[in-house]
Amino acid sequence: MGKLVSFLEVSRWKIQLVSLATILLGPLYAADSLSSLLTLDLLLYAFLFLTTITFACNINCYHDREVDSLRKKNLARAVENLGEPLLRKIMIVESISAFILIIVFFIRGEPAVSILASLGWMLGYLYSAPPVRLKTRGILSPIPVNIGVYVLPILAGHLLISHELSTKFLFFVLGYAILNLGINLVNVAEDYQEDKKCGIKTIAHFVGIKNTISLAWSTTLIGGFIVLITLFPHIQNVPSAALYVMMGVFIFYTFVDILSIHFADDIKKETKKKGGKLPLYFIGTRYPMVLLLLVTLI
Repeated sequence: MGKLVSFLEVSRWKIQLVSLATILLGPLYAADSLSSLLTLDLLLYAFLFLTTITFACNINCYHDREVDSLRKKNLARAVENLGEPLLRKIMIVESISAFILIIVFFIRGEPAVSILASLGWMLGYLYSAPPVRLKTRGILSPIPVNIGVYVLPILAGHLLISHELSTKFLFFVLGYAILNLGINLVNVAEDYQEDKKCGIKTIAHFVGIKNTISLAWSTTLIGGFIVLITLFPHIQNVPSAALYVMMGVFIFYTFVDILSIHFADDIKKETKKKGGKLPLYFIGTRYPMVLLLLVTLI
């Protein structure tokens, strides 16, 4: 049981509570009925996404053992409890499983999904693993996460239902990615001191922690505004209007909460405090989107 708990820890289970939203947003946006979502391809896609994102989390914890031991001790302990040899074997199994599913999608006539999934796995690997280790590449560090988690999966899920990528949908993906960039920058800034001690240079070290927070609240606001504009036409009745308002409230709350860091007396301390609220930010902003798109199909 201890090994399982440790595996869940290095798989970032709290953050992955929002994985269902990432899986469903693309297909829900493309679907014209609930029945169109009941497909084997969508089930396989869910397994593919979960396998790939878990691999990305595992390899990040594996290569971040030193920095995690400074503050996120639970992650470092989880890696130690699992043992590095076992964690390596787990990641090999995850990778093999992902590529089997990628081949399956290619055989089933979905080459675009296979390509997007392959790019997602590659970005997850390159973000954490040396010698590239993109997370240490200063201003480039947020790009792999943003594209690999908030763009590619949404596009792939949409393409499983409809091969037409409308301008409105692409603007939605853009807004969604920018919104989540803002939230993730809080996590980057949260690790500022520990990363610096370990020689890891993220965007927070390139532009400064205060400028990183400024970028965080501004992109949260801009991305949220784009999402609200693109989803406005989906308001069709009272329940969808209520969910739209809920989404707007959570986006605004997230923006204000991140903005408050900027005016704190101790930005580094406040950033660490807000970092613990990331699951709330993700859940609060994403699931109203999912429910709004779902209600339009009922």
